[in-house]
Amino acid sequence: MLYVDSSALIKHYIREAGTDALNAKLSQELIHHPSVFISVVGYAEVLATFARRRKESLLSKREYGQLRQRFRDDWMFELAEVELTAPLTAPVLLFVPNLVTEHPLKASDAIHLASALWLSDALRLGVNFGPANRSMTFVCSDKRLKNAASSEGLEVVDPEDQS
Repeated sequence: MLYVDSSALIKHYIREAGTDALNAKLSQELIHHPSVFISVVGYAEVLATFARRRKESLLSKREYGQLRQRFRDDWMFELAEVELTAPLTAPVLLFVPNLVTEHPLKASDAIHLASALWLSDALRLGVNFGPANRSMTFVCSDKRLKNAASSEGLEVVDPEDQS
């Protein structure tokens, strides 16, 4: 099972260092276990990245529209969202106070890490995700977030290191 943050997922849509490694990891996961998770905050982050690149003239209007549609399709059919307010996932926010105290994280990164930690705990307990004792990999390309995730005991993969 994979949890991807926005810094990694954006590589699936925009070619940059780590794109090939990320796409291989996503393909492998979606074939064997259709379980690629991301926090709902990732929705806004990915769309904001596309919009910023369009405003900076790094994407044409056509490319921008295609990327947005492709991402929306993936959001609907390929990605599993970790909600922040649903009854079973509300405990995600309980991780945040300690994470921001212990690590130099931006707010959205704290939410991604909290979501991944909640998911990891849920997997150990077998909650809503099939068999218990399945492992999860945290896929991220942000240095601070990778360090925090590693120190919190998560298995971390940076697609940029896999290229």
